[in-house]
Amino acid sequence: MRLCAALLILTLSGCSIAVSDKPMLTAADTAGAPQFADGVWLMPEFDEEVDCAVDTARPVSSWPDCATWALHKDGRWFAREGDSGIATKAVPREAIVVSNGDIAIVQLESEPEDGKVDPTPFTFIAFDNKPAATAPLRTLGFWIVMCGKYEPVEGAAEDDANKLVRFPGFDEKCRPDSVATLRAAAAASRPAPDFTLPRFGWVRPALD
Repeated sequence: MRLCAALLILTLSGCSIAVSDKPMLTAADTAGAPQFADGVWLMPEFDEEVDCAVDTARPVSSWPDCATWALHKDGRWFAREGDSGIATKAVPREAIVVSNGDIAIVQLESEPEDGKVDPTPFTFIAFDNKPAATAPLRTLGFWIVMCGKYEPVEGAAEDDANKLVRFPGFDEKCRPDSVATLRAAAAASRPAPDFTLPRFGWVRPALD
């Protein structure tokens, strides 16, 4: 699923992201969750070596294949079918689940690759949701939910200069023991105020 892959590209830095082998968000966690405006949404380009300029005033069919976009319609996400063109396929509802709260959590479920099942297919991003939106969202700045922070180890060799200190409630595989643990980690993972968050935003009301 290209949308999830793009959202998760920031997690490639390693083993400190929060993961789960089961869904964490329940119906109580998603009641009153923010809704998204219908239309075409565009992800930022994370790879600085890739020149993927997109003229959003032009039809989506003329956008470069490197552009990562998704269509939201009637409460469902639709991802590009394949790596080019504008054919879409519905994203399973359970693959992208959004919570309520001052910090909303997005639970993402990855698809198996090459027949290999990921033992911890659930990862999480978060975005500020305060004050709670009364109209459908059109843009959000997001960050990855981590399971801890790296702290320097005095006197350690260069390869071991930093140690992961897990947030309370996470096991050795970075799995949270509760939604409360996950929510606390989302708050603790938020970058400093002067950090520019990547943004996922609405750009057009419809495909072409």
